[in-house]
Amino acid sequence: MSANPALTVPAALAPDRQVERLRTPAISFAMLAVPLALLLFIFKYFRLEEPLFFSMACLAFGGFAVAYWLPLRYKQTFVTALSVAGAFILLGPAVAGLLIAVGLTLFAIVRSGFKFLWKVIVLLGILCLFAYGRATGALHFPGEFWPVFGAIFMFRTIVYLYDVKHTRGPAKLKDFLGYFFLLPNYYFMLFPVIDFQTFKNSYLKRDINAVASQGVWWIVRGTTHLLLYRLLYQLQGAFSPPKVPVGLAVPVKIALCYLLYLRVSGQFHITVGILHLFGYDLPETNRRYLLSNSIEDFWRRINIYWKDFMVKVFYFPLYFKLRRKGDFRAKLVATAAVFVTTWFFHSYQFFWLQGKFRMTVNDCVFWAILGVLVMANVWIAAKRPKRPPKTGWKATLENGLWIAATFTFISVLWSMWSAETLTEWFYFLKSGNI
Repeated sequence: MSANPALTVPAALAPDRQVERLRTPAISFAMLAVPLALLLFIFKYFRLEEPLFFSMACLAFGGFAVAYWLPLRYKQTFVTALSVAGAFILLGPAVAGLLIAVGLTLFAIVRSGFKFLWKVIVLLGILCLFAYGRATGALHFPGEFWPVFGAIFMFRTIVYLYDVKHTRGPAKLKDFLGYFFLLPNYYFMLFPVIDFQTFKNSYLKRDINAVASQGVWWIVRGTTHLLLYRLLYQLQGAFSPPKVPVGLAVPVKIALCYLLYLRVSGQFHITVGILHLFGYDLPETNRRYLLSNSIEDFWRRINIYWKDFMVKVFYFPLYFKLRRKGDFRAKLVATAAVFVTTWFFHSYQFFWLQGKFRMTVNDCVFWAILGVLVMANVWIAAKRPKRPPKTGWKATLENGLWIAATFTFISVLWSMWSAETLTEWFYFLKSGNI
């Protein structure tokens, strides 16, 4: 005789619901606040990053402690107000005031009654004026303004305009402020390209305790990456000739050079973890990229937000425009366009952060090789019939070998990209010294 459906509780959900019923708000908050307090201790004890990082973390964690207890209708407004006010604390009144004034001007243009094309033209004009000011200093803005301006607006403005164009209804100021003025962005100049629609739709998709718990875990994960980065950075000096033979120094330093990306992935995990504390249930930014088993797999795992940004804004529009002339051709052309754009945008990013374009032979070679290999994967996937995935110890061994080969290849390519010039890189390969 079957059980009464009305009395049946799904087995996967029952334990979680029972735990939540037994848990008071105070206990739930303590389970989040205690690890955050321990993280602050670690930040302070190990002097992680720079002093401004600790100040930013104190603001974020303290803001979370307040936002957690606010009624739902006030939470998002408080987070936005905290982020805007945080600019004055972390950047100073001059830079913060200028940054907010520029942001409000950009929003006024987007919100205006002009046709979308004219909005884009006006915004491009402002961008050109600011680029001139960044390159020459003619605008007499504070030097600290330019990297933060670039970190906030250089890529997310593209995403924002794309989504505004494809969304019904006028742009809203609260969405604009909440999306652009993110508290961690005042410290982290390398910042994940968060998708506007994903950001907006992710707010409190799940229970705040579940979202914040994941955020705490990702902050722990990012902190581990930053501590490992510090250790690996210090190891570089221990593997320099004449301390060790050149034959050992070169491969070790090549591997360490790639592993230093842990700093970027660590910062990204902390950034998204902080946003989780405030209820934004965003996806992870990097997914076990050291376990990539091919170049295409590497592209999918590392800096996922960048890959999604490229696919959404550049790949899909070009692909759908060209696929009438052939699906395979459209995929190849769109993939090539993505890597050419990525190459240019990395130089563009360098300009806003450092004040000059970094367009070197190394950059061209690095992105050309990656692009060609990903296109080759597209070619192979189109020509080769789909087969069921292999299983068993042989498949595991083969996968391990592909992971090792991919790690080795990316490490060599990354070391070349990190060198100032190809001449410097060849010298390093011969001498073991950078």
